[in-house]
Amino acid sequence: MVKFIDMISERVSSAFEKAGYEKKFASVTISNRPDLCQFQCNGAMMAAKQYKCAPVKIAGDVVGM
Repeated sequence: MVKFIDMISERVSSAFEKAGYEKKFASVTISNRPDLCQFQCNGAMMAAKQYKCAPVKIAGDVVGM
């Protein structure tokens, strides 16, 4: 049986790769703010340092995939 978080992680990882970023940034975790969402991915924040790019641009690129 596949866990829901694993399915999300697979899709996010694929989106990061298609957008041209390393999939190591695609870590999905259970949210530390359950009042806002169930899962989160902070990869755009981490990738921004490496790619010297605004996190919002990285997030937009990934969402567009």
